[in-house]
Amino acid sequence: MKKIFNHTILLSALSIMAFTATGCLEEALPEDGSFTEDQVEDADKAALAGAMTSYFTAGGDNSWDIGYATFMMWRDAMTADFPVNDASWDYYNYYNSQVSLGNTYNSGLWWDRGYYHISRANKTLAISSTDIDSEDAYYRGYAYTLRAMLYFDMARTFEYKHTDIEALDRSADQRGVWGLTVPIITENTTEAESRRTPRAPFYQMYRFINSDLTNAQLYLQNFHSTSSKDTPSLGVAYGLAARFWLELGSRFDRYPDDLAKQIENESNPDLAHLPALGITSANDCFRNAAEFARKAIGEGYTPTTRTQWFDKSSGFNTPIDSWMWAIIISPENWLAKECTWKGWVSYHCPEATYGMSESTEYAAYRMIDARLYGEIDPNDWRRDTWIDPEFAAMDDSDEKKEVFSSRFSQVTTYNYDDFIKFNAYAGFKFRPAGGNGKTPSVGNAVSIPLMRIEEMYLIEAEALAHCNGPAAGKTALESFMNAYRMKDGTTYSTNAAQLEDVINEIWTQKRIELWGEGLLWFDYKRRELAIERGYIGTNHPSLYRYNSYPEAVAPWTNMYIVDRVRDLNQTVILNPDPTGAIKTLWTE
Repeated sequence: MKKIFNHTILLSALSIMAFTATGCLEEALPEDGSFTEDQVEDADKAALAGAMTSYFTAGGDNSWDIGYATFMMWRDAMTADFPVNDASWDYYNYYNSQVSLGNTYNSGLWWDRGYYHISRANKTLAISSTDIDSEDAYYRGYAYTLRAMLYFDMARTFEYKHTDIEALDRSADQRGVWGLTVPIITENTTEAESRRTPRAPFYQMYRFINSDLTNAQLYLQNFHSTSSKDTPSLGVAYGLAARFWLELGSRFDRYPDDLAKQIENESNPDLAHLPALGITSANDCFRNAAEFARKAIGEGYTPTTRTQWFDKSSGFNTPIDSWMWAIIISPENWLAKECTWKGWVSYHCPEATYGMSESTEYAAYRMIDARLYGEIDPNDWRRDTWIDPEFAAMDDSDEKKEVFSSRFSQVTTYNYDDFIKFNAYAGFKFRPAGGNGKTPSVGNAVSIPLMRIEEMYLIEAEALAHCNGPAAGKTALESFMNAYRMKDGTTYSTNAAQLEDVINEIWTQKRIELWGEGLLWFDYKRRELAIERGYIGTNHPSLYRYNSYPEAVAPWTNMYIVDRVRDLNQTVILNPDPTGAIKTLWTE
């Protein structure tokens, strides 16, 4: 029988053993990862689709390993926007303190988990019919959507970008890693081929991801909604395309030579199996980003309301109209049944008294960056998501109790005495399931947003600012803010007029809107923005106050590829190890 697929050998046995079993996943797959013609006929596509979904919550034994949400947490922790109150109980500290970022287990997990999840999509594509009118259409659409998202994650995570640190960038030059992403392993890749598949250059990876996104839209064209938001609909494929084209627009606007390289390789015969991007300028990419963001908006999602945002029972733990895609942790999931303090709720929800984020014993709750908080319009109702430093500084008094009653009692299930145990800037965006912060098996069964429609409005605004002029971007931003984020009777406006100023104001609003959702790290890297945790008035722990350099990426955002990957595939060139790259902590 013909072998039509063998899952990637870029995983070590140790890594696979660390994964939690996902039920129907392994039951649906042959031991060696390959399929015969009879097995293709008999395969349970629904089980494979379920496997793709369940793998989002497949974690390991490490205290920080809670499945895909692990990487969302790590990405946020790497930025300047998500300081922890007490670093003593911070399980996401490696990248903040620049330790153990090279050939270590936690570095390897980024690669292993990504490719193992990709293999789920590959297996689904290998056994499903290509007929657009068949019952397999949804399975293929889901698989293409998931694979596009994962390769987009992986490409941005492992492509080395300049840090302005001479030793690191010189090493990258000597190794020849500039412009390289990750190997492309598909449903047609054999085991032997996977051992000699090199890291794809960006111009090949972009064509591959775009091909998957195009196929996702094709196969999902009749699926405008799904029964559960842990599986993607057409709007999600549009949303991923909007993210993708914004990434390309930013890159080609900043680096015209990369645009020339992409255009040069549009006619590369070795890439003839991949559709060309069909672009001639960065503005073509921005126009595409705006178009797909608007298509996603047109699918009928509505932004989160103030009532939904602050709902003490369901706020940011339950899918609503604004959520396009989500991780859903059911009461039967191991993260709810078997975990107490380990999980999304423990690390994100200060109302979980059993978690790391409670106020007294561990106090490792997450805060908003002090400077970012200062950028929130006083009439923006999102401001009450975090404890106002002026409130925190007030003496215990009837006046302070009145401020709590009028502003913060809407945000929390805590009474006044418990609420004031938290420091300034503490965030109350995420809540235990049902508002139950007492019972882990109940409170941990939350949903986590992977994509919300608000992001599409902000992508559209940034893209329009580039391709239609800064005034267009400003108008789009002001329209969004005034329609959805300002208190009744108040108006948001920005004095920004020049392109860079408008883009920066959109960026500020994006940081406020998507705080804690694991996405902003990609924007820091996309725009090559400094990550600054050390400044006068900072609320970042002293051991984390490393500042990266302007107009360059933070070195800890260039992820290392562990040595055993190269041992299995000699064509893979490793990135420089960013451990301890910035030598000096900021001090007052």
